[in-house]
Amino acid sequence: MPSNVGSALAELLASYHDFNSSWVESVDGAPTSLQFARYAARNQPVVFRGAIANWEALKKWKVGYLKQKMEGRDVNVAMTPFGNADSVVSENGVDYFVKPHSFQEPFAEFVEYLRAPVEESAAVKYAQSQDDNLHGEFLPLQSDIPADVGFATEFFEREPDAANVWIGNDRSVSALHKDNYENLYCQVSGKKNFVILSPLEVACVEERTLPAATYVPDAEGSWRIVPDEPEDHVQGWATVDPDSPLERTGVFWKYSRPLRVTLEPGDMLYLPAMWYHKVSQECDEEGICCAVNYWYDMDFSGPFYSTIGFVRNMVPIIQNEIKELENDESEFKEGEAVNRTD
Repeated sequence: MPSNVGSALAELLASYHDFNSSWVESVDGAPTSLQFARYAARNQPVVFRGAIANWEALKKWKVGYLKQKMEGRDVNVAMTPFGNADSVVSENGVDYFVKPHSFQEPFAEFVEYLRAPVEESAAVKYAQSQDDNLHGEFLPLQSDIPADVGFATEFFEREPDAANVWIGNDRSVSALHKDNYENLYCQVSGKKNFVILSPLEVACVEERTLPAATYVPDAEGSWRIVPDEPEDHVQGWATVDPDSPLERTGVFWKYSRPLRVTLEPGDMLYLPAMWYHKVSQECDEEGICCAVNYWYDMDFSGPFYSTIGFVRNMVPIIQNEIKELENDESEFKEGEAVNRTD
């Protein structure tokens, strides 16, 4: 690392990885609030295997039941050409943060679309409204799910800010991102595959400010990327894909240590606030994948949030130092070449 500050950051990441696990710990069953506190206090992700095995949703959420309960109701559907909602897409040499095309659709039609044979040119649909939709569009399913996660509510001393239902198939992928929420993610059917990185690895994920745009379909089935009007930007968005890091990787990626974990039906993942995560999914035998998550607002007091902010603010300074050193080295080599020809 050619920068003294950069070397310090590399040492910080190495030290963090030395003292923390290189895998996501799994625990059988739901914890007590005290047991949960041990993970939350360390900002450490953990899977509680079988923690929601007694949920009514696990027994009932088959396609027929869901269609019956949601009869006559529309849901918000996110549609994209490749299953890449809220992701970085390059067009004409410009990287955009592209949002999905969103519209209302009868729930029964949406579910049958998910289950239909896949056509190569078919768009990808996903119910991912993330607006406390369990208490909105999915209200008829509320009785199958607890109002909160008891041990988390006791530890955080507050009710969840939101409870969200997620329904899709294995064509949808959530790009690497972070949330300012303590996340309790519960798998109901199918599987979810998480790739996660610590908030300290902000230097590794190449966060950037990107112009915002939206996917817009046309009548012929083609897609356009339309910049937002008025012009808008999304700040601090991770641009590295941990499954294809060489596409946008930077000098710090080699110091990252992505963790991977798969949720089975009945499992609950505690994903601490500000952890980066990319999520893909696998369908159940009926061709869908269902999950529910609870968001508890994070506590911004204490050193954690401020420390991560400091590291984030240092990254562009280090990157500029590296560029200046690289330019100096390039000029030095060009000067040597001129001297040799003289």
